[in-house]
Amino acid sequence: MKKVIFIYGFTGTNRDSQTAKKVLDNYNVICFEYNSGLKQPLEEIAEELDNFIISKTNQKEKVNLVGVSAGGIIATYYTKFVSPNKVDKLATICSPFKGTYVPTFYTKKREGLKELEYNAPFLKKLNYKKLENDKIINFYSLLDYLVPGNSGKGENPVHTWNFIHFTVSWDRSILKKIKEFFGKGR
Repeated sequence: MKKVIFIYGFTGTNRDSQTAKKVLDNYNVICFEYNSGLKQPLEEIAEELDNFIISKTNQKEKVNLVGVSAGGIIATYYTKFVSPNKVDKLATICSPFKGTYVPTFYTKKREGLKELEYNAPFLKKLNYKKLENDKIINFYSLLDYLVPGNSGKGENPVHTWNFIHFTVSWDRSILKKIKEFFGKGR
């Protein structure tokens, strides 16, 4: 059974992956648990993700990734810069590809969170390199109050009307579309 690695966002927990495990029932969904306070740089978290995936797979095995909010940014960085050959497909949900205002409410001790500010060099680097549309799908909402407007619009975008940021990981309609996307070309 193909593995799907689920990466939750800022302040998330493994509970955020429960609905994905139910909807993506023809996959082995494994939650990557990390310190979601984003105190360390996102590049370091992506390296932790690499070690996690290596520990859960054999050398030639590819995985699919589902990243929610900051988890989508980590998953995208991993796919573009850390281990592109390890990822078959990537789905992101309400991830701040163009930035978010959330870091302005926190101290400077959260390096990873600061990398998600509008116009952050990290995001410019991330958005410069592109993936093929058959490799990535991106769900965003113009009405999302934490990732507003086009801030969450990444590559191969699909708009969702779910604007309640903290509930998107439980949105069955989004997860069903991800399941369909993962199944294409199998």
